[in-house]
Amino acid sequence: MMVPTHQDILDAARRIKDKILRTPFIFSDPLSRQVNIRVYLKLESLQPGGSFKFRGANNAVTMLTPKEREKGVVAASSGNHGTALALAASLVGIKATIVLPDNAPQVKVERIKKAGATILRHGSHYGDSEEKAAELGKEELVLIHPFDDPRVVAGQGTIGLEIDEDAPSDLEAVLVPVGGGGLISGIALGLKYTRPQVEVIGVESYAAPTLTEALKAKKPVPIIPQPTCADSLSPRFTGDISFEVATERIRQVILLTEEELIEGVRYCLEELHLVVEPAGAAGISALLAGKVKIKSGPVCVVVSGSNLDKKYFKEALGL
Repeated sequence: MMVPTHQDILDAARRIKDKILRTPFIFSDPLSRQVNIRVYLKLESLQPGGSFKFRGANNAVTMLTPKEREKGVVAASSGNHGTALALAASLVGIKATIVLPDNAPQVKVERIKKAGATILRHGSHYGDSEEKAAELGKEELVLIHPFDDPRVVAGQGTIGLEIDEDAPSDLEAVLVPVGGGGLISGIALGLKYTRPQVEVIGVESYAAPTLTEALKAKKPVPIIPQPTCADSLSPRFTGDISFEVATERIRQVILLTEEELIEGVRYCLEELHLVVEPAGAAGISALLAGKVKIKSGPVCVVVSGSNLDKKYFKEALGL
C-alpha cells in the first residue's frame, strides 16, 4: 500500500478546500487548568457529518475517474466514514452504498440515510461489513476504504497542515484517537514534515488495541475487538499505511478503559459544553486519566467526532 507523500497532502488540501470546514483551533482554559498543561482543541467534531472523516472522503471522491463515478462508491463503516462518504458523494452527484454492522449506532445510521446513501446491513461487527464491502468493490462498485486508502489518508493529513499553521511554536504533542489509523497516520505525515519535534501520540481503547498490538508484533495483526462505547475505535486490524507511518513517526500509544472513555464524554458535556462521542473525546480522556507522558506542553487534542449515541448521554451524565 502506497504511503501518501507530503505533496499528496498539499494537493488534497487544494482539492477539498472549498468542500470542508477549516475547523477551529482553540485554547481550552478549563481543561488546561484541570491538567496543568496548556491544551488546545482541534474541533473536527464540527465537520459536516460530525467527524474528521469528511476530509478523506472528499479527497477520495474528488480523485475518481469519470468511469469510476458512473459506477458509484461503496464502503464499510461503523458510521462516521459512511456518513462522510455519503455526503461527499452527494456533493458530486454519484451513488454511495454503505455497508453497516448490526451494532452501528442509530444516530450514525440516521445521518447516512439523510445523506441519501443506500444502506446494507451485514454482520454483527465492522469487520463483517468490511468483507462485504470488499466483495462489492470487486464487482460493480468502487471501494473507498475508511483508513487504508492513500487518498483518504492524504485527506485526513490536511488536519496536520492546519495544526501546523495555527499551533504555537512550542507545541510539544498532538493527541489523536486511533481506530484503523487513517487519522493518526495522516496527521503524522502532514505535521511532522515541518515540525519533526512534535510528538504524535495515539489513543486507543483496551477493547481494540490494534496499533498497540501491531507495534508489538512488528506487523499488522488481526485482533478480536471487545464490546466498547467507542465504536469508531474498534477495527479488527490497523492499516498497512498506519503501521508503516507509526513505526517511523509514532512512539507512544495510550490505552483507555471504558470508564475513562466515558469520563471524557462527561467532561466535554459538563465542563466544555461540547457534544463529543467516546472516540472523539479519547485525547481528552487520556489527559484526564493522567496517562499522557510529556514534558510540559502545550498539547493539541484532536476532537474527532460528535456523533454521540443517545444512550451515552445518560451514562455520561449519570442519569
